[in-house]
Amino acid sequence: MRLFTSSLVVATVLVGLVLGACSAADTEGAAEDDLSRRADGGARQDAGPGAPDAAPDATVLVTPSPLPVIPNQGGPIIASPELVTVTWAPDPAASDLEAFDRWLITSATWKTMMAEWGVGPGKYSGAARLAGAAPPTLSEDDVASVLQAGFAAGTIPPPNGSRIYMLYPPSSTVVTMSGFAGCDTFQAYHSAFDVPANGAAKATKAIFSVTPRCTATQGLSVVDYLTWGSSHEAMEAASDPFAFQPAWRIDDQSVATPELGENADLCAGHPTKIDGHMITRNWSNVAAKAGQRPCVPAPAGPMFGIFADPGEITVTPGKSVTVKLRAYASGPYPAFSVGVFAGDPLLSAKVSASKASNGDVLTLTVKAAAGYVEQPGANLVYLTSQGADYVTRRHLIVHAR
Repeated sequence: MRLFTSSLVVATVLVGLVLGACSAADTEGAAEDDLSRRADGGARQDAGPGAPDAAPDATVLVTPSPLPVIPNQGGPIIASPELVTVTWAPDPAASDLEAFDRWLITSATWKTMMAEWGVGPGKYSGAARLAGAAPPTLSEDDVASVLQAGFAAGTIPPPNGSRIYMLYPPSSTVVTMSGFAGCDTFQAYHSAFDVPANGAAKATKAIFSVTPRCTATQGLSVVDYLTWGSSHEAMEAASDPFAFQPAWRIDDQSVATPELGENADLCAGHPTKIDGHMITRNWSNVAAKAGQRPCVPAPAGPMFGIFADPGEITVTPGKSVTVKLRAYASGPYPAFSVGVFAGDPLLSAKVSASKASNGDVLTLTVKAAAGYVEQPGANLVYLTSQGADYVTRRHLIVHAR
């Protein structure tokens, strides 16, 4: 069973935000979803008050393990994507959501963030405001039914292999993905299904994302919260549209610095407002290889954070294990806040200090409940570091003995 292969989750702002994904069925067999934690983070977290175990050495810059680089697994991408906004009338946010999708796909920001993935500038292919009541529930199969009905009626532009349908159901609709409930376990997801073409040898893929109307948190407006999630899905749908034909995606959690998912997944906790629109930042392999801030666009400044080396531990269910963490900065940088949270509710994690500077040595204690069973993708402890202008994240794999 493959868990956490892509997409979006939103928890508490910045330090508490984690992005994961879980396999789910579409016509090909799996959706690229954003299986997140609940709005409270979905797992126990703590940052103890104490002091670091060792004083920092400001004259020596600590070198962490390399940042992950997302591999190209050879699957198709959408080189010239088109966005289509789908809402249900009446929706007071429809005009704002349409304006956002139009801006996003034609913006210089999109062009800059997506170029290294082989995705070029796109275009806006229109909006569909569906008449009649929105469905009370919306599963992947329901999405396929809604879109195919719109194709047949001519109310939704038909698929052409490049169109991404951005669905924004109202708050009255309960969105599900592979049985998971929207807003409770995920904020948005993307997937695809086959649309039979009359007389054609091959079916056409209809690529879509669904962003439920969750209660906005972190002081964001309803629209900002929606666009933060939907921008994540649009970027991933263009650079890795099909679950079983992976393009730009990390599926192997045995890498030295374990990060899983697609480009936007690796930038959980990095929202930014550009031209008045709230969007997610996106991972940059180019910046990662250079040891620079990899979630772009990024404010200028050094890379910093905490890390464990090696990046995995083994713990016996019912017991705990303590390991050392190192704090680093690639240049002069003030002390930054640190915290940890576990990807499985049967794991708990606590770090010995709430702040750190380059060279500090901290301790991390991870405890596994008696019923803990290692599940790939969920067996991670997230190490977060937040400065005044940026937030970074590392992972630690937790094996069960």
